Amino acid sequence: MDRVALFFWLGMLFVAVNIMWALAQAVVASAFGARPLTVQVGYGPKLLAWRMAGIGWSLHPIVLGSSASFTPEAEDGAQATSLKSRLNKLPPPLHALSLAIPWYVQIGVAMACLGPAEGFHQFTEGFPAVFNLAALPGRVERFVGLLRDGELLRAWGIMSARMAALNLLPIPTLAGGYLMLLPWRDKSPTWVRPVAIALLAVVLPWAGYVAYLFVRAIL
Repeated sequence: MDRVALFFWLGMLFVAVNIMWALAQAVVASAFGARPLTVQVGYGPKLLAWRMAGIGWSLHPIVLGSSASFTPEAEDGAQATSLKSRLNKLPPPLHALSLAIPWYVQIGVAMACLGPAEGFHQFTEGFPAVFNLAALPGRVERFVGLLRDGELLRAWGIMSARMAALNLLPIPTLAGGYLMLLPWRDKSPTWVRPVAIALLAVVLPWAGYVAYLFVRAIL
């Protein structure tokens, strides 16, 4: 593959992983009676917007994540603080399942693409991979090598497994963080915001470094 094709397929893989996550979250939450109001795939300016199954969907250019909104917007002068998330109206066990099942779906995709043993291995290996900065360049080079060889299914499986591991970290904006904060779902404790800011200050440089490694490996 040439460089343009490599960037294209890398972007398509990120889109596929995040759309799969968004679809799983929307389907599971809706099945439990907490249909999301909007689902956003990616970040940045809105590229596309449509409605499907009563949900407002939007696609954005920086496809490094997805999010669903379950809280209605304030109308007619109502205070936003009085509006309750649809997820918070669920019993805590169903709330936890609505967060956990999409995570299992990602692992299932990895196992379908790579085989059960390899998919689970790639998932468990994803936890140390996040923190092992010295090994990241080699991992990125090998992943880009899969794209060059046209092994898109294997690349999708590995990305799904690693994103599932990353999403389970106890960071407030990720599924692992939401699961950790379930006991305080009706009123977040005061320490959540400073912890989220501190973790974001760590995650953003890490994400920038990984993006740099991908660009360097492709160019």
